[in-house]
Amino acid sequence: MPGRAALAKPAEDDAIRAKLISAAGEVFAEYGFQTATVREICRRAGANVAAVNYYFRDKLGLYTEVLSASILDNQGEAMRQALALSKTPEDALSKFIEGMLNRMHGEGRPAWHIRIMAHEMAQPTPALAHVIDEVIRPRYDQLRVIIGQILHRPPDHETTRLCAHSVIGQLIHYIHGRPVIAVLWPDLKLVKPKDRQLVANHIADFTLRNLRALRKKS
Repeated sequence: MPGRAALAKPAEDDAIRAKLISAAGEVFAEYGFQTATVREICRRAGANVAAVNYYFRDKLGLYTEVLSASILDNQGEAMRQALALSKTPEDALSKFIEGMLNRMHGEGRPAWHIRIMAHEMAQPTPALAHVIDEVIRPRYDQLRVIIGQILHRPPDHETTRLCAHSVIGQLIHYIHGRPVIAVLWPDLKLVKPKDRQLVANHIADFTLRNLRALRKKS
């Protein structure tokens, strides 16, 4: 039988990986990928400098993990289950929008999640292509299928894609427009479930009205 130390190692590895990702998120958000150093990340994580190479291969490997975490967190499974239980594409769209807002603005979500994406959009790195294929594209494809069902058009139809991008644009507004929204509408606090629900309901209603109007024209 394996000894106690061997049994404990996977849990210990997970803890070290989590500390490195958390510390790296803060450092990358502050300095960007190019300027951030592995030494500073490991100092904040309380880990040996060699740990980055051991767990992530190199700084880019670690950054890719961090960038993925900034987009997709552990609420993804709950969202998939909610979509699977949807009885209509309209219901699925509402759940998709609600799930995305909850993942982007939920309580306890580190502030660096938003800042690191701002860095990446301003100065894209080689990690972006991987994150698009592994994280963003599956959600995009899922949204196009839902919208296509509502419009009675294929997911690849240009109208379906345009509508999908309109939904994404509304969601992204509450991320990248956060500093401005805080000034223009200080009472809106998206960390509060009721405010997230308010915005989710609006985006869903606004989108569904327009999708139904487009469907009548086809």
